[in-house]
Amino acid sequence: MKSSNKVVTLHTANQIDEEASIWLVRLDNGNLSEQSRKELKAWLAADERHPAALKAMADIWDDMDEILNNLDGKVSTKKVSLWSIFKPLSQPVMLAASISFVALILWMTMSLDVKKSSYITIKGQQLETTFDDGSIIHLNTNSHIETEFSDEKRIVKLIKGEALFEVAHDANRPFIVYVGDRLVQAIGTEFVIHVKPENIQVTVTDGKVKMSKVQGESSIADIKAMNNAVIKKGDVYLTKGEKAIVTGNEKPTLMKIASDNMTRELSWLNGKLIFDNESLFDVIEEINRYIDVTIVLKESSLHDLKISGRFDLGDSDALIEALELSFNIKSQRLSANKILLTKKT
Repeated sequence: MKSSNKVVTLHTANQIDEEASIWLVRLDNGNLSEQSRKELKAWLAADERHPAALKAMADIWDDMDEILNNLDGKVSTKKVSLWSIFKPLSQPVMLAASISFVALILWMTMSLDVKKSSYITIKGQQLETTFDDGSIIHLNTNSHIETEFSDEKRIVKLIKGEALFEVAHDANRPFIVYVGDRLVQAIGTEFVIHVKPENIQVTVTDGKVKMSKVQGESSIADIKAMNNAVIKKGDVYLTKGEKAIVTGNEKPTLMKIASDNMTRELSWLNGKLIFDNESLFDVIEEINRYIDVTIVLKESSLHDLKISGRFDLGDSDALIEALELSFNIKSQRLSANKILLTKKT
């Protein structure tokens, strides 16, 4: 996998404020690479609204002037104005910041050896970030994680959505993902976790993981206090090419994933969605994860139509056009954010 920090923006509304929020979190984390600094400067210069949005976000946060001043790699002990950085780039038009969104992604450090962060993507966005230990997290559309890295453990709480984890080996610091009432501990590995409405899916693409059951609604502090070296009854081990599906309190269902199926499941990392003889209902459900418009099937008889194809993420128009041409289906836009698919009469 490519290991650079980057935000990939797909088709979405109000994306400027959301991108500004994500950049602000990364700036506050203080670990931007030189490449990321260049990407941020390019983003600021690309549109006169970008620096205005970032400044509006920064005004809510304390001490962000100093952080932005360090964009050029300079360390300063005195306060500077954000405006002096933004003004040479453009004459921005002030935008209102989304305080509720910013509140969700606040980052804080409780002590010198503990780093807490929060990362969010909205519908249609993906985020890739590299941590100090070399681990990489790829966050898919409409997802949210919280992280706490200390000298003892590396803990990630997956609150919603989907993420792929490329874990850097560190025998002295377990890498643990907490999701629902399950812990997934990496044993030198790469794996995907997807939180769906009906279940949790864990897929190992390389290496091995251990899945354990814990008390629901445990906090990160609770997870940190656990002795994860202890093997408990009910622990499940997954290796490369295996998937576990967890529904409620039931025992995980284990299955093997063929290489071709694995490629399809990970196609979102390359900006694609690939379908192979899958039901139209499942295809629409997957497409709807990435776009602002909701596609609805009117007749239940359409649900089981089998679809194969490769589509760009967020490109619902290509899917609808293919359906209209191949399956005698017509589309009707009911509103700005809803499209109805029906049989042609």
